[in-house]
Amino acid sequence: MSNIREVAKAAGVSVATVSRVINHDTEGRMTEETKERVWAAIADLNYKAPMGNIRKTQNPAKADAPLKIGCVISTEKNKYSDPYFLSMLSAIEEEARKNGCSVPYVIAAAELEESFFLGSTVSTSLDGIILMNTLSAPIYEHIKRTVPTLVGIDTFHNDIDNVVYNHYEAASMAVDTLVKKGYKKIGFVGAAPYGNKFTEGRRFRGYLAAMYSHNLPIDKETIIDCNWQEEACFKYINALHKKGKLPEAFVVASDLMAMAVLRRLYDRDVKVPAEVAVMGISDIEMSRFSNPPLSTIRIPTRDIGILAFRTLKERMSGYEGLPRTISLPMNVIIRSSI
Repeated sequence: MSNIREVAKAAGVSVATVSRVINHDTEGRMTEETKERVWAAIADLNYKAPMGNIRKTQNPAKADAPLKIGCVISTEKNKYSDPYFLSMLSAIEEEARKNGCSVPYVIAAAELEESFFLGSTVSTSLDGIILMNTLSAPIYEHIKRTVPTLVGIDTFHNDIDNVVYNHYEAASMAVDTLVKKGYKKIGFVGAAPYGNKFTEGRRFRGYLAAMYSHNLPIDKETIIDCNWQEEACFKYINALHKKGKLPEAFVVASDLMAMAVLRRLYDRDVKVPAEVAVMGISDIEMSRFSNPPLSTIRIPTRDIGILAFRTLKERMSGYEGLPRTISLPMNVIIRSSI
């Protein structure tokens, strides 16, 4: 049986355009010739759209049901625990409401992987999904077949639009900031995105490159893979403190983990920044209220969420240009932790 992607290929249009034609949502930039090509491809391939993919309408010229979109968050199973991703999700949901869309489907990447291999599938009623994580090939191909429109936030899926910032540069900026303050022995605390190896992490590689560029020594003992777990972070900081091996400063790959480092240093009576400085990456809201307030690299998370939704909506409305990578700028926030 043919699928919607085969129809799109035969008609020379995007999957989103086929979906809009099937749903009679063809206002705007779509020409009659495009609609005719799509219907001809549907007929030639004997394509039958799943009932869940067709929105019922009172007026065939315009669908009366709101567009439904989903989000896949790059976290472990507790998808509402990380303020970094919640800031993006909040912005997406706010933009969706403003545009008459709903966000009924939010799932952590780990949950999605687990449910997929247990036989569960993504709902066919979704009009689009925003991915905040690079997915394994089987799951990504399944979602592409199931959902008409996809947009990524910082994914490696280069056949869809992606809204990004430069992780490598963020870590380099953090090292550069510490070097300007006079620090030379700089450690790293972090982890890779869900499903990736620590050494493949772009922030870790940015840290290494910046350290090499400044001709600074790298002590492997002060490079900590915390796997995004506070308890692991506590354990490694304790061990370094006990051995007298704490560096002059840490670059930490997320503000949430940076605050865990601050707490453990405080518990061990290590003064920040007099004995050890701490530099985060992300600038989540609570970073201003840590003890001491955390210096960090500001990632424009709300802007990323807003732009991701607008890019998805543009695709759902029929935009058929080549996949784009939209990169947002970052800036250094200096507070009392360095």
